[in-house]
Amino acid sequence: MKSAGIFLSSRNPTFDINSDLEIFASFLASENIKLVYGGGKCGLMGKLSEEVSKNKGKIKGISLPMFDDIGVTPEYLDELEIQENFYTRKKSLIDQSDFFVIMPGGVGTADEFFDVLNHVALGLIDKKIFIFNKNDCWTYLLNWIDKNIEQDMLGKLPDTIFVTDTVDGLIESITKNEI
Repeated sequence: MKSAGIFLSSRNPTFDINSDLEIFASFLASENIKLVYGGGKCGLMGKLSEEVSKNKGKIKGISLPMFDDIGVTPEYLDELEIQENFYTRKKSLIDQSDFFVIMPGGVGTADEFFDVLNHVALGLIDKKIFIFNKNDCWTYLLNWIDKNIEQDMLGKLPDTIFVTDTVDGLIESITKNEI
C-alpha cells in the first residue's frame, strides 16, 4: 500500500474546497493509498480525514501531545503516532510517505512543503510533490521560488514537482506519476 503525506490547513478557508476534498478522499480510498497526515480533526485536515474514513480508506495520524491532549485527534484513525515535537513529527511524516500532496494551508503547511522541497532538491529523498493550488493558494509562493531561481539564488526545481489548480488535475497527475 502506498502512503501519501498530505499537508493541509487545520482551519477552514473562505473559499469552497469541501467537494474537492470529498473527491480526493474517494480517490485515495479507491486506490488503496493510505492518508498520512498531522492527525487532527479540525479544518481541512478534519474534513479530508473524515471523508477518507467514510470511504473506508486507511488513515495514519502523526500528532503531538499538545494537540492530542486538547481532544483534536479523531477517533476513526487506523493508526496514531504521537511525536515529541514538530521536528520529529515532520521527519516521521516525511519518512512514512511515498509521495506528498500540498493542499491549501497556512504557515505550518508552507513549512512542511519547504522541508520536503529541500529534501527533494538536495537529493536526500526521491519522492514526488503534488501541489494543489486551489484558489491560487500557492501562486505567490511559487512566484517567489521562480524569482529566486531567476536571480540565481536557488537552483532549478526538481522535475518531480507537479502543480495543478483542480482536483481532477491533481488526481490525474498522481495517477500518471505514482500509480
